[in-house]
Formats: sequence, structure tokens, C-alpha cells
Amino acid sequence: MKRLIIPATSPLFIVMLGLLSALPPLATDIGLPAIPTLQSHFGISIGHATQTLTVFLLGFSIGPVLFGPLSDRYGRKPILLFGVGLFSIAAFACAFAMHIGDLLAVRFVQGIAAGAAAALPAAIVRDVFSGREGLSRQSYVALVMGVAPLVAPLMGAALLQAGNWKLIYDCLGILGVGLFLLALFGYAETIDLTVSTGQSHNVLAEAMRAYSSLVKNRQYLLNTGHLATTFGTMFAYITGSSAVFIDMLGLPNTVYGVIFAVTAAGTICGAASNGHLVKALGEDKLLQVGVCGGFIVNLVLLTCALFDTRSPLLITACVFGSNFFTGIVMPNATHQALHSVGHIAGSGSALQRSLQFLSGAGAGALVGFIAVNQLKGMAVTMTLFAAAGVILLLFRNKRQWAQ
Repeated sequence: MKRLIIPATSPLFIVMLGLLSALPPLATDIGLPAIPTLQSHFGISIGHATQTLTVFLLGFSIGPVLFGPLSDRYGRKPILLFGVGLFSIAAFACAFAMHIGDLLAVRFVQGIAAGAAAALPAAIVRDVFSGREGLSRQSYVALVMGVAPLVAPLMGAALLQAGNWKLIYDCLGILGVGLFLLALFGYAETIDLTVSTGQSHNVLAEAMRAYSSLVKNRQYLLNTGHLATTFGTMFAYITGSSAVFIDMLGLPNTVYGVIFAVTAAGTICGAASNGHLVKALGEDKLLQVGVCGGFIVNLVLLTCALFDTRSPLLITACVFGSNFFTGIVMPNATHQALHSVGHIAGSGSALQRSLQFLSGAGAGALVGFIAVNQLKGMAVTMTLFAAAGVILLLFRNKRQWAQ
């Protein structure tokens, strides 16, 4: 069969990378409406049902670190095909789970598989593009990825109306099959394997050397820190949003769904703006604008919380602004971090994704831990993570002035 290779400049190539990056939010957010159904189906508590999200995220945090170095050694394509293929098989297996323990075990495997696949798009962009063109492409990948949290809960609700919770996992499996075929026939290897053929076959030793090199690279660490703190800010909102708008403000589920879609669109708008502005303003300036702008907007949100201002419109506007600046920071931080790591970009991208989700998990836990009320817990956490980004920016600028 003649293979149809998608040109790297094609919009379909960006869509493919965006969908691969979106596997984690798709696989988590699409199942949110089904959690009460899982509770009744398996006869478990709501907390036990939500572990289907927790174990997926735990698996995902492992996947990138494990498979990123393998992609540097053996190429992006075999790791990509393995990750997407295993993701699809695990999704179908979820639909056949007879007990909650079986479902949790398969979801953990699915998380690892998603981590293997979703860690590679940023490295692939780094392989193919350079300079501001690379950053522009990364912004468009982030734009496609940003659509996932916008539509996933709505898709999950529609699938529940059409069938049951098993249909959700069947659709994830079908998505995985489609991406597998697209990568198999449309993606040509983007890394020069001749560089790695003469290296040691001890993959573990190579991985340790790669990660040791990454943690010594200050430019990589600072930019990855921006990525992690920004993601933590966003995930604090994701964790606390339903409690704020539904439990605290008493809004109907349908209104909350609209609000969530509007705030998620902020990230899309930010990524789109970044893709257009980066060639004119430069990535350094845009990164500073994104970090500082996000901090200011979150300060406004914190002020609303401290003065007990319970305006859904104002809270929504603040979160939209925060997510808008998140859409600016994340592609810039991703590109600048990977720009300095050369042939270990796969390992660098993998470590980025793992730290992202660890930061998000920490933010989610902090929301509940410090909550005086729902809004204050969410606002304080978002502001703390945004402030951490400003501190990293000050440290970054101090080093530049010293040079």
C-alpha cells in the first residue's frame, strides 16, 4: 500500500499533533458526566468513582518520563504508534470491565499509553521547525489541544444520552484507532536516527544521562517551571469550578457547562493570539506579558474572593483572562525550554508533561486543603501558582541582566 505522508506544513499535520496532545484532557473530561453513572453501576461511593480520573493522571505522569528517552533513542514514530495503539486497546477494555478494580487497572494503563503519545508532539515540532516558525506552530498545536476541554464534557453528556458510560470508552477507542492510522500512514519520522545508532543500547543509562542533563540546564528548568506553574493555575480552576458555580453560587448544571466552555475558550484565544503576535513582538516579551498579565488577573479574582463578591459574570471574566494568558505562556515556555536541549528534546518534552500534571495534581489538592469557602480556596491557589510564575520571571530577568 502506498503511504500518504502528511507534509509538516499541512494544517492536518498540526491537527494530528494537537489531537495527540489532547488525549489526556479528552480521556478525563469526557468521562466527567459519567461519574454518577459509574457510582450506581458498580455500587460504589462517588469518591471511589472519581478514582478513574486519579489513576489515569497517575499513569500519565509516568508515561512521558518512561517513553520520552525511548523516542530519542528509537525514533518518535514507533513510540507514537505504541502509545496510541495501547491507548485504544485500553479504552475498549474499559468498556468490558466487570468490576471497578478492573476498570481502575485498565485506566492506569491507558494513562501510561496517553503519556507515551501526548509527550511527543512538542518534540516533533522541535524536530521539524526552528525559531519563531517553531513557536508559531507550537501555538497552533496548543490551539487545537485547547478545544478538548471545551467540548469533551459536552461530548460525554451526549454519549450518555445516546447510550451508557461504556459508549464513552468505545468512542475513545475509536479515536485511538483513527490517530493510529493517521500516524502510521501520514507521519514520517522526524528525528535523525543516525545520531543514536552509535550510542549505547542501555536505554536506562541513556535516560538517566538525558534527565541529568535536563536538570542542569537552567534555561530548560526556568521555562518548564513557567509551564508547570501556569498549568497549576489552570488546574486549580478546573478542580474548584463546579464547587464555586454550582454549590456556592447555586447555578444550574447547564449554566455551569456554558461558563466552563467560555472560560476554556480563553486558552484557545490566548494561543491563537500568541501565534499571530510572536513574529512581531518576540517570544521573550510575550512570555513576560503572559506571566504578569495572568498574575494581575488572578489578583483581581483573589480580591473578589476576599471581599465575598459573588458575581458569576465577574468571576467568569477573571478566569477567562487567566486562561487567556495561560494560552500565551504555555507555547512560549514549551518552545524556549526545548530549544536548548538539542537531541534529547523527546526527554525534555516528556519531563515537561510529567511536571505539568504533577503541578496540576498539587494545585487540585491545595484547593481543597486551604478552602475557607470554595471561591477562596480556588482563588488563593490560582494566585499562589501565578505568583510563583512571577518569581521565576524575576529570577530569569536577573540572570539576563547579570550576563
